[in-house]
Amino acid sequence: MARDKKDGGLNRREFIQTAGATAAGLFLSAWPSGKAPAAQVAEKRIVIVAQRRTAGFANHGRSDTEQTGLVDAGLAGQNPVTLERFPWLAEELPSIKKGTWKIDQKNKTMVTVYRLRSGLKWHDGKPFTSKDFQFGWEVHHHPEFPLRDRLVPDLIEKIETPDVRTIVIHWKALYNEAYAIQKQQLRAWPRHILEDAFRSGNIKALTKHPYWNQQFVGTGPYRLVDYGGGTQLELEANPYYVFGKPKIGRVTFRVIEDTNTSLSAILAGEVDLALRNTIAFDGAVILKEQWQTKGLGQVSLRPVSHTWVNLSGTNPLFKDVRVRRALLHAIDRNALVKNAFKGYVPVVHFPMSPYRKVFKKADAAATKYEYNPNRAQQLLAEAGWKPGADGVLANEKGERMEFEFRAEAGRRGEEQTQAIVIDYWKKIGAQCSVKNMPGRLLNSEEFRNRWPGAMVGGHNLVVEEWAERYHSAGTPTAENRYSTESVTHWNNAQADAIMDELNTIMPEQRAIQLQVEFAKLYTRDLPHLPMYYSPEILAIKKGLRGVTPRIESGGNNMNTWNMHAWDKT
Repeated sequence: MARDKKDGGLNRREFIQTAGATAAGLFLSAWPSGKAPAAQVAEKRIVIVAQRRTAGFANHGRSDTEQTGLVDAGLAGQNPVTLERFPWLAEELPSIKKGTWKIDQKNKTMVTVYRLRSGLKWHDGKPFTSKDFQFGWEVHHHPEFPLRDRLVPDLIEKIETPDVRTIVIHWKALYNEAYAIQKQQLRAWPRHILEDAFRSGNIKALTKHPYWNQQFVGTGPYRLVDYGGGTQLELEANPYYVFGKPKIGRVTFRVIEDTNTSLSAILAGEVDLALRNTIAFDGAVILKEQWQTKGLGQVSLRPVSHTWVNLSGTNPLFKDVRVRRALLHAIDRNALVKNAFKGYVPVVHFPMSPYRKVFKKADAAATKYEYNPNRAQQLLAEAGWKPGADGVLANEKGERMEFEFRAEAGRRGEEQTQAIVIDYWKKIGAQCSVKNMPGRLLNSEEFRNRWPGAMVGGHNLVVEEWAERYHSAGTPTAENRYSTESVTHWNNAQADAIMDELNTIMPEQRAIQLQVEFAKLYTRDLPHLPMYYSPEILAIKKGLRGVTPRIESGGNNMNTWNMHAWDKT
């Protein structure tokens, strides 16, 4: 939806009038001396834009799936359209039939054997060996190393490397993803660059090593030429890439936090691919009407993630589940998606993709919280909250239903959702004060993964990552430097047990049963207030071939998964 001018936005007509005139200047100003670099003879180049500012390419700190996938690879990868796994740096995936995946059901342990492809090299030409993967596990397994997700490293008892191409992994427990370890779960690090720093024992210094960003060396299809402070990456095709040197020789990967700037650049023809949330929904409508209809490119919208409003798990105002239920009943989510997204996206009730086979069963079992302000007021009264003289809810202790509400500044869809929710809550007596922050501040160690009141945000829908998002063991704390992402503070032993079991090996029907039960618990306890499925908007310029929009987001699903095969005409 177009913003009102008093909020600093442009309406659609004004935007289209100014976009073409300003985009070239905005884009050229990013280059030294204000001039775009001359293209090399016969070398194909593309410009990719994204909105997410990161700290580098590691599994600690803030990273981006698409960026990381450009410069690094894992033992296994995943097709983001079919969700099928494929061998990446490994020759083939471990198999029970072939004896490379051995399961001891009695002792609940396993062994998986990966065989690396021959001739693997790091970007700097140094040999990539099984010892590098073993070293990567040592780093990730170190208790002081601040990983976002410790599940896989901590499930491994030891790793043996009988030769330079063989990796033998001994597992402490049964784990259903053990046959296809992906880079977001565990990956190799170059011993020739990092081993001395690791062996010194100063883990804090290791986490700040320039290797993780400006000096990164990986195994992905592209290698880093210039980090550009993290806002403009220059990449060149990797001649050592496992699937062959990419067809497109050079990539400029720009981070643009302002959606209007990104939209201007696309309309001006300066961008080949816009990823993730670079374009706001109203911008996607403009592109469909003013760009796609002219045959200049394609706009893809898919509900790959979901948006939620979280009520802080550390704030006593929200401890009573009746309060959380009331605040969800107070929001007309159907009207929200109709007005904000023109009906392109549906309301979400729990974190699962509608493309999943089990979805219909889980949806039938889930509790639904339809818009019902009378029911909201009833629940609040039962929880001891009554309107005061000024209409704001208060309890017998004199506490008022007043709290801070955060969103990421510049994320227009989230800011719009925030404003709508605040208006609905005001009608039932809940008063909010807005305190939005830019992403780089919101995701800094000082503020990341915690807030005193409410927060509008989003997560992926990947069932295999539920434990990372909702398990009590992943709650952000001062001890883990707020690096983990179970921001709900949901402490439900039954839900934890379900997520633990889902990571083990079981018959398909048992997995379906567990996922249905999780949906029941989630919609009963409301660790998040689910809002709507979030559309991922991709803008693909005419001439760029090979892009396959994903059906789910998440660390293992990359739109750039097959980028070595992309071409530009």
